[in-house]
Amino acid sequence: MEDRRQRMRAYRRARRKFACVVYMVTIAWMVLALLQWLLVSLISDISVTFTDFYWISVIFFAVAMVMVTLFIFFEKIRFIIGLNWLITVLIVEFVIIGIFALVARTLWQDLIMWFFICVLLVFLFVLLGSIIPHDLTLDVVILFVMAFIFLIVTVFFVMMHILIDMPYSFVVFQIFISIIVLLFVMYHAQTINGGRFAEMRLNDHLLASLILFHDFIIIFLLTFYAQIIYKFASKAAVTTRSPLEGSWLQTTPTNGDEVVEDNDEDTDEGPTALGSEGSPGVNAP
Repeated sequence: MEDRRQRMRAYRRARRKFACVVYMVTIAWMVLALLQWLLVSLISDISVTFTDFYWISVIFFAVAMVMVTLFIFFEKIRFIIGLNWLITVLIVEFVIIGIFALVARTLWQDLIMWFFICVLLVFLFVLLGSIIPHDLTLDVVILFVMAFIFLIVTVFFVMMHILIDMPYSFVVFQIFISIIVLLFVMYHAQTINGGRFAEMRLNDHLLASLILFHDFIIIFLLTFYAQIIYKFASKAAVTTRSPLEGSWLQTTPTNGDEVVEDNDEDTDEGPTALGSEGSPGVNAP
C-alpha cells in the first residue's frame, strides 16, 4: 500500500512537471510568433514583399501542415532526441511564416490587441478544463457531435457572407468556430494535466505544445477579418492623436501633389475660394 502511494505521488509530480513544460514551451512559441509578426507589420519592405508574394506564405503553411501530420502519426520521430526538437521548431517557424501574408495587411496595434485576446482565451479555457470536475476525455463523442453541429452552422453563415453579404454573418462564423476550438482546448488541457480517462504520455511534451499552439493559431487566424476590416485598435489610436499631428497629416502631399499654400495672393480671376468669409471680394456686390 505504501509503495502504491509513493508511486502515485511520483506520478503526480511527474505529471505536474510535464504540464509546466508543455505550457512554458507553448508560451515560447507564442512569443516567438509575436516578435516575428511585429517585424513584418512594422518594417514596410517586409510587408510589401509578403503582400506581393503571398504564395510564399501559402507554401510554408502547406509544408507545415504536412510536417505536423507526419509528426503526429509517426510516433518514433517524436522520441528521437534532437530530431524531434528540430522538426517541432521547423513546424512552428513554417506556421509563423505562413501567416506573414496576413500580418503584412494589418497594423501593429490590432495585431497586438488580438494576439493577447487570443492568448488570454486559450489559457482561460486551459484553466477551465483543468478545474471542471466533468471528464471531457470520457465524453469525447459529445465534443465531436457538438463540433459537427457547429460546423454546419459555420458553413451556412460563411456562405451567407460570401454569396449574399449578410451583415455580421462572418462574425457569427468566427464565434462558432472559436467555440469549437476552445472546447477542444479544454479537452487537450485535461489530457495534459492528467487525472482523467485519457492522458498524454509524459514524454510527449512537444506534441502537446504543438497542439496548444495550433489551437491558438486557429483562433488567431479568425481575428484577421476584424484586424483588417474593423481595425478597432488602430482607429482608437488615430482618434487620440493631437490636433497638430492631424493638421500635418491633412496637409501632407500625396501621390506627388504639391501642397497649395493658403495665402492672400489673388489669382488672375480674383480672390481664391480659400479666403475667409470676411475677406475683400467675397460676396461683393
